[in-house]
Amino acid sequence: MKLLYSLAKRFIAGYDLRTAKPNIDKLIEQGYEVSIDYVGENCKSQEDVSKAARQYFKIIKLYKNKKINISIKPSQLGLHIHPILSYHNINLIAKLAFKYGHTIRLDMEDSKVTEHTKNLAIILNKKYSNVGVAIQANLYRSSQDIEDLIQKGVSVRLVKGAYKEDKKIAHQTYFSISGCFFDYAARLYSNKANKPAIGTHDEELLEDIEELIPNPDYFDYEFLYGIRRDLQKNLKDKGYNVRVYVPFGEKWLPYTLRRLKEWKNLMFVIKNVFNETFRRRSD
Repeated sequence: MKLLYSLAKRFIAGYDLRTAKPNIDKLIEQGYEVSIDYVGENCKSQEDVSKAARQYFKIIKLYKNKKINISIKPSQLGLHIHPILSYHNINLIAKLAFKYGHTIRLDMEDSKVTEHTKNLAIILNKKYSNVGVAIQANLYRSSQDIEDLIQKGVSVRLVKGAYKEDKKIAHQTYFSISGCFFDYAARLYSNKANKPAIGTHDEELLEDIEELIPNPDYFDYEFLYGIRRDLQKNLKDKGYNVRVYVPFGEKWLPYTLRRLKEWKNLMFVIKNVFNETFRRRSD
């Protein structure tokens, strides 16, 4: 488990808010925005749901003097117990975040809850303009979803999609997903969508989008904590607004395993751990 946590520290800011805060603060000091995520999903008990809600209240109050983003999964706040419970909890979180000038972004989970999550974002955005939602480029339905969200003025974080979906409802190849991603980014730009964010580590895709939209004030660029820090710094140094998605929490293992399934990340982390260990032994 110690070895796994050594790998996890590349992707997880801490196992609780106390240990994550120094890493979050460092990113802010370096000029990055942050989107904080208390890791966890598919909560099945009221106790777990309440614990997650308390964590988000704590985050909001801890950073009441700084503007931050908060990422929330509806299933973590009670969606699979009852949709009304999820709405109630996220509404309270969004209300408090709005008071302190923070932004709420609903993470998109698997396709079973896409419709609910999109509609929840639209409903909450009518009350609190700080509420946005992530949209996955791999789903066929996303073309219409983006159109709906643009019309409603809801901020979109565009991502490729991390969940394995059936070919009947989702693109399966790198080229088709990347093509859709670029088309959706162009549509968000041409329709002057409300504060959209680009969430990808695909360097070629980022270069294409940067060429399409050279204005650094239009898109926010989002990266996962610990991944392609070179790209993060490069875009920030060019004047683009760069936000880092910062996960923390005691349920760090499932999140880490999902990241390590991507072989590039696994090889990258192993190489760095090896180099750091080798240097210590050589000193």
